[in-house]
Amino acid sequence: MKQNPPNVGDIIEVTTDRLAFGGEAVARHDGLAIFVPLAVPGERLQVRITERKKNYARAAIENVIESSPDRRDPPCRYFGDCGGCHLQHMSYESQLSSKVGFVRDALERIGLINWPEEIPIRHAAEFSYRGRAKFKIDSKTGRVGFNRIASNSICDVVSCPILIPELDAALSLLRAAVAGANVNEQVVAGLRQIDVAAGETGVSFAPAVSDLASIPLSQTVSGAVYGFDPSTFFQSNPALLDVLIEEAVGGSSGEFAIDLYAGVGLFTIQLARRFKRVIGVEADRKTAKHAIANIGANNAANIEFCTSPADSWLKAFIAGTSQSPDLLVLDPPRTGAAQTIAFIIELSPRSISYVSCDPATLARDLRALVAGGYTISRITAIDLFPQTYHVETVALLNRR
Repeated sequence: MKQNPPNVGDIIEVTTDRLAFGGEAVARHDGLAIFVPLAVPGERLQVRITERKKNYARAAIENVIESSPDRRDPPCRYFGDCGGCHLQHMSYESQLSSKVGFVRDALERIGLINWPEEIPIRHAAEFSYRGRAKFKIDSKTGRVGFNRIASNSICDVVSCPILIPELDAALSLLRAAVAGANVNEQVVAGLRQIDVAAGETGVSFAPAVSDLASIPLSQTVSGAVYGFDPSTFFQSNPALLDVLIEEAVGGSSGEFAIDLYAGVGLFTIQLARRFKRVIGVEADRKTAKHAIANIGANNAANIEFCTSPADSWLKAFIAGTSQSPDLLVLDPPRTGAAQTIAFIIELSPRSISYVSCDPATLARDLRALVAGGYTISRITAIDLFPQTYHVETVALLNRR
């Protein structure tokens, strides 16, 4: 017998069947999808409806009737309040399995791609991995930490288990600096966020606070040295950078390669060791400045680096040449490369390596590339962000 749909405040019993991208477990109640934060797939729960829309609802756990064997006690005391992590209540094995599911689901649902092969997921340590962070500050209360879940208020964090030890120590130093500062000091009173990153040269704060200095940072990855600073993008999991490079460009070589959305030159410099000619393209001027310096520091004389949006650079490049690259690498922001895909297809590189931090926009763009004449040869997930729902994916494509 069909039940009345639940309304906000109703308490119902559900069984979760999978994890959705975003970290919420999904259950169904009389055909209605119900998203449950902090739940694990395969659990029978008593939940209270907190939000009701036409096609879905959200609910909070009132009682775990039958827990999943994949449920564990979160190692961090702030979990459930701090918004930095989403999955600490799940075993690491189930996190990895769920992330592969995120990628496959996006491919099928958004990309209309029925990928028949395994999607391997590469990973390293699940804790003490993060080498950069944005610490939130409330100088009036002395709170230092991260935003609470779905809030701009600050969860006051004394120690964070996902930070590498150097950054966790930096958090303690920052807390002491904020606690000891006069709230009228301009450098602290107006400060709401500070970027902190670690490298082989130490820990750097941007902006500098009290005795906490902003210093040049560098990191050696796959035999190349990269300079960066806390406020420019550089991958936050140093233990997996060699793996990321291996998956994205490891087996490639040839005459000519292009690296779009090149950042500080992570892939650009590695490509220069495998191709006779390389062009790197990055829109952000500050980040591009680091890339140009890194190219010089690594004596990569076969690289031409351009500071330009990827789509406008491609348009101009196509208008001025008929040369297609052997390999085109792109590592766009979370929004993907929708404005660039048509130009990539027109350029017609022999192979494409697409590095993505968002399965949905990756699937959308892969759909267009497949329609434009490319075949996917390999898809690999990399868990750069354990304890969160985020997952990196590398897709390799060849021109048909």
